[in-house]
Amino acid sequence: MIDYSSGRYTVKDMSDRIVGRIDNDEFVRDGAKLRFRIDGDEVYELIGAGDLIGFIQRDGTVSSPRGQALYRIDAE
Repeated sequence: MIDYSSGRYTVKDMSDRIVGRIDNDEFVRDGAKLRFRIDGDEVYELIGAGDLIGFIQRDGTVSSPRGQALYRIDAE
């Protein structure tokens, strides 16, 4: 598993639009706004109740608990 808190990454939706960035920590930011928190291979929303939204697969794809591809994490 990749330690996403030790590097810079771009997070894109499945239409290839940037939704945020990871900058050497466990948060996905859209500008100054925190969007998601990464805990190991789990991704949680920070807007609302902080629910689990998905799991990071080995290829960097974030998939929902039902297996739907939601986001892609790419190294910068």
